[in-house]
Amino acid sequence: MTLNQMECFVEAARCLNFTRAADQLYMSQQTMSRQIKALEKELGFEVFERKNVGVRLTEAGSILYHAWEKLLDEYRGSVDKAKDAYYGGVTQIRVGVSDLGAYIDNVSRALLYFNEEYPELDVSFNVEPFPNMQERIMHNQLDLIITYGAELLRAPELNKIPVSNTRYDVGIIISKKHPLSRKTELGIEDIRDEQIAVLGQELSNDHEERIRKWFTDNHVETAPHMRVYNSFRNLQIALATGKCVAVMFRRVMDGMEDRLKFYPIKDPDYAGADIVVAWKKEKYETKARYIAQLLERQAREL
Repeated sequence: MTLNQMECFVEAARCLNFTRAADQLYMSQQTMSRQIKALEKELGFEVFERKNVGVRLTEAGSILYHAWEKLLDEYRGSVDKAKDAYYGGVTQIRVGVSDLGAYIDNVSRALLYFNEEYPELDVSFNVEPFPNMQERIMHNQLDLIITYGAELLRAPELNKIPVSNTRYDVGIIISKKHPLSRKTELGIEDIRDEQIAVLGQELSNDHEERIRKWFTDNHVETAPHMRVYNSFRNLQIALATGKCVAVMFRRVMDGMEDRLKFYPIKDPDYAGADIVVAWKKEKYETKARYIAQLLERQAREL
C-alpha cells in the first residue's frame, strides 16, 4: 500500500464523506474512491460500509483509522523536523488570524496544543484584518494565516488547507425589529431595495465585489445600495438597529442572536465558506497542516 492510499483513507475516515475528503486533499472524488478501492483490494477486506447517504467505518476500518492517524502524525512530524534542519531551523511561528468571533478561542487552544508539541518554538498570534495579513505574509512578517477561505480565492500565491467541520452557513442577516423579519423566508428579491452592509477594504479585499456579483448572477437589475463597514462591532450595531441588512456568515451574529435573525441562502461563494490555514513558504507546510488538524479535532469534539 502507498502513503497516498493511507492519507486518502484517514481523511475519508475523518470526514465520513468521500467528496468532502477529496476536497480536503485537492483531488477528485473519483480519484479518492479509486485509491480506497485499491487499498481494500490489497488488504483483502472493506474498510468502509457504503450507504445511500454516506459511508461509515467497518470494525476493521476503525482499527486502522486510529492507528494510521497517529502513524501519519508521526510521519509528518519527522518530515517537519527534517525540513527545519534543512532550512536552518525555525525558532518562532507568527500567526495572523482574522476576526473569527467566538472561533478565536478554538484558535488559541489549537496553538497551545501545537506549542506543547513543539516547545522549542515561540508561538504568537494576532487578530487583524485580512488585507494586512496578506501584505505581511508576503513580506515575511507572518508565517501562517488563519482566515475564511473566501478571502483566499484571489490570493493564488498562498498555499492553503481547509479545516474540516468549519463550513459556515451564509445567509441574510436582519434586525428582528425590521418589518421583513416577520417573513418565514427571505431571498435576494426581498432585500433589493435595502441598504446592504458590506465589509470594507480594511476587513476584506473583495466582499463588496462578491455581493455585487451575487446580485448580477441572480438577474437583479437594480444595483444594490451598499453601506461599507470596516468594523465588525459597528456592523453588528447597525444591523441590530435596522439601519441595514447583510449577506454574510452566520458568525456575524455572535453575541447578538437575541436581536438579529438569520435566513440561510445558497452561498454565493460556497467554495470559500471554510476556515483555512494558509502559508507562503514551503517550510511551514507541515506545521500549517498540523494546526489545521488540531482545529478540526476541536470541531469534532464540540
